[in-house]
Amino acid sequence: MAIALTRKLTASIRTFGPMRFDRFMEAALFDPEGGYYSTHRARIGKTGDFFTSVSVGPVYGRFIAAQIAEVHASLGSREDFVIVEQGGNDGTLALDILNSLQSDFPDLYATITYALVEPFVHLTNLQRERLSVHAKKVIWAETLPALGTVEGMHFSNEYADALPVRLLVRKGDFWMERHVTGDADHLHYVDLPTELSPNLPQMPEGYIAEFRPAVEIWIQEVCTCLKRGVILVADYGFPQRDFFAPWRSEGTLSCYRSNCRDDDPLDSPGEKDITAHVNFSALSAAAQAHGWTSIGYADQCHFLTGILESMLERTGNPSPLSIRERSGFLTLMHPEMMGTQFKFLALANGIHPEPPLSGFRNSPAGVLKLRESGEES
Repeated sequence: MAIALTRKLTASIRTFGPMRFDRFMEAALFDPEGGYYSTHRARIGKTGDFFTSVSVGPVYGRFIAAQIAEVHASLGSREDFVIVEQGGNDGTLALDILNSLQSDFPDLYATITYALVEPFVHLTNLQRERLSVHAKKVIWAETLPALGTVEGMHFSNEYADALPVRLLVRKGDFWMERHVTGDADHLHYVDLPTELSPNLPQMPEGYIAEFRPAVEIWIQEVCTCLKRGVILVADYGFPQRDFFAPWRSEGTLSCYRSNCRDDDPLDSPGEKDITAHVNFSALSAAAQAHGWTSIGYADQCHFLTGILESMLERTGNPSPLSIRERSGFLTLMHPEMMGTQFKFLALANGIHPEPPLSGFRNSPAGVLKLRESGEES
């Protein structure tokens, strides 16, 4: 498959010239015939290509379900509340969330609709099979516009990091843009003039800056689909001040295959994941341009701690997690594993939860702020 996709890419390069990196990344991940995600090659978990919070077990979905319940209450406990998940892979997270809603919030479960936005038929089929026990609660749409307009909550877990990025390289006093060229035997980079003029301080020679214009298109679709409610984004990344730190001179682009990381996306396109960290400041600013407000930003450790405190308050149970859940919880919280790597950003329109969503009650001031260049925290 890698050879076939490489040949397809090099045929395009022969016809149209060097390919901008974001277009290469989009093909490597989403080409209908050879893309990593659009075929059956994406594997998640301990025996797969990469490990996510969902891989730890159902406890992650239980915490997300608790946050969904708070959003539902903030919207007046309406009976047409829709949960929209995008990037749901094989449906494991959706199953964990729905199971938790059914057991912990049965009244909410009785009224909600769970919508999975999934463009790939093979993943839709996996999701339908996995979620058969909740078949009456789940609907599918190939795209957000196809879903129409709803009120509720949009949730994505490690979705934004797969949106294609453009790569700019500092050359003297100018920025050049990284393109892909070569033949079927060897792909390589070539840096060409760009129309982009990033508003960044002077960077050292060779500094690589990543930009993700696709996030603005995505957020526009999300904001149009969800006319009132909360958007919750879970991913790894930084606010802008850290994203473009002078010491991060090689960018954040990474590849994963068989739980091993490498830095060469041009090798075996379509056979491995290609990802780049999320600029949460840029994501927040894109949503604010459509009238949405940033209402919370936290790393996973603080996010889960806040929700656990809310569980204790709601149930009065001093030990609301099972022994198995406690083990998974500790993995999710570990500062050297997932606790500080993953971040949560909440955006709202038409509501302002009071008190604030519990996942953000413990965000340390001055550490997890998004405020910069006039953006909200």
